[in-house]
Amino acid sequence: MAERIGVGEITGEEVPATPSATVMLLRGGDERLEVLMLERHLDSDFAGGAYAFPGGKVDDTDRSLDAGRWSGPEASELARELSCDAPADALGLHVAAVRETFEEAGVLLATSPDGPVDAALLATETYVEARRRLNVRGEPWDWRPWLAAEGLALDLSALALFSWWATPAGVHRRFDTRFFLAQLPDEQAEVAAHNHVETTGSRWIAPSEALAQAERGAVTIVYPTRKNLAALSAYPTAATAFAAAAARETDRRRVQPRIIRGPEGELLVQHPHGGPPEPG
Repeated sequence: MAERIGVGEITGEEVPATPSATVMLLRGGDERLEVLMLERHLDSDFAGGAYAFPGGKVDDTDRSLDAGRWSGPEASELARELSCDAPADALGLHVAAVRETFEEAGVLLATSPDGPVDAALLATETYVEARRRLNVRGEPWDWRPWLAAEGLALDLSALALFSWWATPAGVHRRFDTRFFLAQLPDEQAEVAAHNHVETTGSRWIAPSEALAQAERGAVTIVYPTRKNLAALSAYPTAATAFAAAAARETDRRRVQPRIIRGPEGELLVQHPHGGPPEPG
């Protein structure tokens, strides 16, 4: 029988890790740092009920977005930033990060023909319908024609790589995840909200407070999310955190923890670079 841990079900089988992207969406500018956290639906196959950041797997369409539909560094530069062998893979990770942030949090890091996407534009019927289509389970929707019809260009320069984590071997669903930082655009200050599909709640919270709540048992936060919150808590403001990531000053090593047995036979997660093992 398979066992369970916060990172998923332990089967002992070798499952490939799926490329994915997660966005730690920040607000506070030069004054403070708060990060958006979403409560995953209890029925989610992965980390149900836990608080997490917007994110998900890379779709094939993410890797082939037309050059006119995004702005930022060249794909070859994105590949160097993310240590990807293929520029298309790096592009896919960035596009997935923007798409998932729109899908799960309602924030779209993009520009329209009239300038940055703002709250008024996000409230229009076509944007509301686009987000709804992205959220329909079991019916994959290619949003590229919609992006072209609206004249949108995804702002990939709004993302800065913060860390890189892989799910431990032996877990039934594995992800190879780049964690990005992005600052909430001023034009979208009040729009962030969960999607009522994969997520059932949302909150802006200081990283240290999120960790304190997890320690008290008030919320569930899985191991890699806790570790990224701990790293994020070292920065006093959203602006300084983003600047550090953009300057490549954060730890970008690929981290793949191990699942081990604790003294009572419980399953724990061991960081590959040391430190005591912790619950998943």
